[in-house]
Amino acid sequence: MKNQNWLPQFTNEIITNARARSNGLLDSYLIALEGWRRGLTLTWYSEKVKNNSVHAPGRLFTLSSSYKTHEFYKTTGDKVSKESLKLTGNKDLAKELFSKHGVPVPAGKRFKKDIQNEEIIFYANKLGFPLVLKPTNGYQGKGVIANIRDINHLRDSLIHVREVLNYPDVLIEQYIPGEEYRVFVVEDNVVAAINRIPANIVGDGVNTVKELIKIKNKERKKNPRLYSCLINIDYEVKSFVERSGLTFEDVPEEGERIFLRQNSNISTGGDSVDVLEELSDDIKQIAINSLKAMPELPHGGVDIIVNTNKNLKYTAYVLEINAIPQIGSLVFPMVGHARNVPAAIIDYYFPETKNNKNYNPKIYFDFKSILEPLRSKEVQEVVVTPAPLQPTFAIKYTIEGKVQDVGYRRWIRKIALESDLYGFAKNLSDGNVDVVVAGEKETVEGFKQICLEGSKNSKVTNVTGVIWNKPIKVGFEIKANQKRKSKKKTNVNEKVTRIGKMKMLIRRILKRNDFKFK
Repeated sequence: MKNQNWLPQFTNEIITNARARSNGLLDSYLIALEGWRRGLTLTWYSEKVKNNSVHAPGRLFTLSSSYKTHEFYKTTGDKVSKESLKLTGNKDLAKELFSKHGVPVPAGKRFKKDIQNEEIIFYANKLGFPLVLKPTNGYQGKGVIANIRDINHLRDSLIHVREVLNYPDVLIEQYIPGEEYRVFVVEDNVVAAINRIPANIVGDGVNTVKELIKIKNKERKKNPRLYSCLINIDYEVKSFVERSGLTFEDVPEEGERIFLRQNSNISTGGDSVDVLEELSDDIKQIAINSLKAMPELPHGGVDIIVNTNKNLKYTAYVLEINAIPQIGSLVFPMVGHARNVPAAIIDYYFPETKNNKNYNPKIYFDFKSILEPLRSKEVQEVVVTPAPLQPTFAIKYTIEGKVQDVGYRRWIRKIALESDLYGFAKNLSDGNVDVVVAGEKETVEGFKQICLEGSKNSKVTNVTGVIWNKPIKVGFEIKANQKRKSKKKTNVNEKVTRIGKMKMLIRRILKRNDFKFK
């Protein structure tokens, strides 16, 4: 699921250690990397820094210039007020505030944990079906069940959300039919927007529903944001497929789209389609107004549904607002153009760095190595090696001769670091060594002579070099050895003979044990 319109400074190689295996790592890495590349000092913190282990490693960091520092947690910075964080974390309180400021929201009511299901059902009948049930303090679409059309479906949903998922405090809202959007706002500007399409599969006339889900999940794993946002066959998917008159063993016709959820959240299997240029100014203004309704919320994600029911009062409704939104789907949409949300956030906090963008868009730091000491609690903070701000030049040198198992890579690493170069050295399967070095052009080109000289116990016979245009990490890494190729060639006839003898031996063993060999 590689989108050709993704941003070139965020390649798979660069963000592989921050893929969405764990909530928030990808988002924080994208923002931190953008600031670091602009010359800001980047420091990561462990969970020891905050009480009660609120902040896990890889999510809490600071960026500093020569005269100011800003703290970030995932995608939110310290200019977002604590009051807004509290309000956006409670859907009921947020709806009340939106209503006071004229922001359109669906009609509905909150029911606390001590309210019985029958009382909720009584209210639902008065409000009118179809309805949406959602946890008051839920996140990432968990526990949200949309388009509930009758009492039986509502009763089953209440049991599942309140008892099975353990979200006893819930909201009942009117269901608004239409297209759902995630809109990212920074102050008075909409910088990104995607259409979120509920989890779905498309028939090929061959595979079953269950098999098509596996195929779709395999594709989703190729997207850095969707890597862990797979379509799970849970209560909602099972009930949705059942209500659609299908089973998981049915084979949909070629081209037939089967929806698996009503909820369009990306985390539960939804698709992401970039629509920034297609979104109307009216819809964008609703998103901006929703942030302005909050106390000190300069940036955030707004979920809006554009109404297709002409009988309802408003063209669009705000479903919720997120002060710590995930931005991966905006940077890595399945369809359409990627939007540089990390740059917009850094522009807001450090406007003086706008001219420092992308001196070295292929330079990155090893996130995995940084996380290890933080996770093990060996340290409380890690300051990342500064990024080179001047454009750099890189060459891959291939060194031939006696250069393996003689300390050549360790020696070359020492010289490279002393020369203010960064890159890596790697043993090749043919006995040669690859050395990639990056830095000032003159120094990099002169490094060929150093490669030729070699370490004390090495014997270099030849060095060739080619320009290196791929991403490269700061520091200097000694990479794991490639598996050496065996010089002994196996004759095909000898291989067949050995297999034949093995089969004969197996037959004898099986015969002695009264087994049949086919």
